Amino acid sequence: MSQPLPDSELVVATPERVSFDYQVAGLATRGIAQILDLLILFGVLAGVYFAAIAVGASGLDAVAYLIAILGSFLVIFGYHWTCEAFWSGQTIGKKVFRLRAVGDRGEPMTFVQAGIRNIVRLVDFLPYGYGVGLVVLFINGRGKRLGDLAAGTIVVKDSDYVWLWQLPGGRPSDPPAPPASQAVYAPATPAELFLRRLDPELRRFVTSYGRRRPELPPVLRAQLASQLQASLQAAAPDVFNQYGPLAALDYLADLERTGRAQGAPDQ
Repeated sequence: MSQPLPDSELVVATPERVSFDYQVAGLATRGIAQILDLLILFGVLAGVYFAAIAVGASGLDAVAYLIAILGSFLVIFGYHWTCEAFWSGQTIGKKVFRLRAVGDRGEPMTFVQAGIRNIVRLVDFLPYGYGVGLVVLFINGRGKRLGDLAAGTIVVKDSDYVWLWQLPGGRPSDPPAPPASQAVYAPATPAELFLRRLDPELRRFVTSYGRRRPELPPVLRAQLASQLQASLQAAAPDVFNQYGPLAALDYLADLERTGRAQGAPDQ
């Protein structure tokens, strides 16, 4: 009797002659995931029974029995079937422990396959605690219980990515280190060097003034320049002394706008 390895590999070849490796889920991981699913089932069933008891307490005994029987049937059969059919082969337990039921060729499990493997689960569970399922799983040596054999499915470890080593040719060698960046930086223009020496607050003001200058009347422009006389005189003393504060402000705005330093005085 061959025993399945805890995490054996399943190699699947596609029609395009590309092979993918899947790790078959081990018995321990599947068992823990199943325990979590059973706890969830018991919790949902408890809610169904409490609802049935509440309905029965109101005198509707027939409705209470219907809720208990029909609700139990839907929960027991519907939980695994619905989750695996609409959640790409995963239940909550499988998702938590990163497992997934797929077809024998690695394809997504269909709605019919999900139904078959979960209807046959009743046989796997006999006589109790998945007794039949465990025996079949150890006999076939591929990590398949009776439901998997009937539906043509297998439980594998889930992977978010397809790595290069999964493709033919194995893991590629490390690529050579790329050459150092040859980025060429243009030298700062004389205007930029001149503007960098300005007080940051003054430069921000000059930039804002330059954008709005066409909209400002001459009177307001002169008023703004007069409020910055000390800063403008320190920034462009020759222009300030010869033409006044407004000319100095316009001079700095022109430098900021054009980025050219023609006529920039030596400070």
